[in-house]
Amino acid sequence: MRVARFSALAAVAGAAAFLMPSLGLSHSSPVAKRAQQACGNRVEYVSGLEAVFGRRKTQQQALAFRTQVVARGFVNANIIEGCDGFRVVVRGIDTFDIGVDLQSEARKEGFQVTLECIKAKQLGRWEAILGHGRDRPSAQAIVNRADAVGFPGAKLRPDPCGGFEVYIAGFDNQSEAQVFVGNAKDRGFADAAVELN
Repeated sequence: MRVARFSALAAVAGAAAFLMPSLGLSHSSPVAKRAQQACGNRVEYVSGLEAVFGRRKTQQQALAFRTQVVARGFVNANIIEGCDGFRVVVRGIDTFDIGVDLQSEARKEGFQVTLECIKAKQLGRWEAILGHGRDRPSAQAIVNRADAVGFPGAKLRPDPCGGFEVYIAGFDNQSEAQVFVGNAKDRGFADAAVELN
C-alpha cells in the first residue's frame, strides 16, 4: 500500500513539474529576464549620480571588494549587477560637488572612484521643465519663484548627473505643455522647455 501511495505521489509531482515549468514566473526561464535587465535594459526608477568604486567579474569577487570598501568607512556601498559583471557603488549623491568630495575621500583610501550618471526610465508623460538647480536650495528657489508668479505645483527630482530638475506634470499632450512653457518664458523662466518623461 505504501509503495502504491508513494508511486502515485511521485507521478503527480512529476506531471506537475513537466506540465507547469513556469508556474509563478512571467517567463519560462527566470534567467532570461535577469540577463535582459542586466545587459543594457536595467530599469532604473530614480535618476541620480553614483560613485563607482570598482567592477568585478563575479558576485563573489564583488562581495569581497564591497567588504573592503565598507571596512574603510563607505558603509552605504552596494553591489549592482550589469552586463560586464558587478559594480560596487554608493548611490544617493545629491550634487556633483558632493560626488567630487566623496571621490576625493575615496582616493585617499586607495579607491579609484568614478562618478557615473543614472537616468530613470521614461514614464511617457509630457512635462514642463522650469529649470535646474545645482543643489536642493537653489532648485527650491525655482519652485518658490514659480509659485510666486502663479505656477503652483512645481516639483523637484534628481537630475541624472547631480543637482535637481524643477518640473510641472499633468499635461494631456505636447501642445498643452508647449503653451505652458510659452507662458513660463514670458514670466521669466528663460530655460523652460517641454520634455517627454
